[in-house]
Amino acid sequence: MKPLADAAAPRPIGDTRQPSFSHSIPSMKRLLQLIAAGFASLSLSATAADKPAGQPTAEAPASKRFRNVDVKEWEKLRKDPAVVVLDVRTAEEFAEGHMPGAINLDIRGGKFAETLAGLDKSKTYLVHCAVGGRSAKACGQMDGLKFEKVLNLSGGITAWEAAGHKPIKGR
Repeated sequence: MKPLADAAAPRPIGDTRQPSFSHSIPSMKRLLQLIAAGFASLSLSATAADKPAGQPTAEAPASKRFRNVDVKEWEKLRKDPAVVVLDVRTAEEFAEGHMPGAINLDIRGGKFAETLAGLDKSKTYLVHCAVGGRSAKACGQMDGLKFEKVLNLSGGITAWEAAGHKPIKGR
């Protein structure tokens, strides 16, 4: 086995070659970049529930019983008086503007799971938040509780307002 060259060993004047270990520096940089990218992707998937529903990371597993709907389909469904519209944003967000007839049930509130468990699982629920992330998470929880029909508004109330609909202010 040949000993490694000493990087600090003197070199002849005019020798512009790099020390023998220099060929590994680019590969080390690449390795560090790959490790950083791996951590970044783990971080992204860990926060998927806070992303808009239009992005694949906000979707629930393929076994879900709920589905995402666009504003046009949402509005058709919302006209049915038997449908329950759940707004899973905070009380403050709800007061700033909400859909007519919506019920506020803050997903980040302390009694969210308990309140969900008490709802009628046979009804149709239209669930939304600001942009679709929290509502996708809520729909996933409802799916786990065996709710029969749950629909998530893609893009949330932001998409609904962008389509020209006007929210109601106050609680």
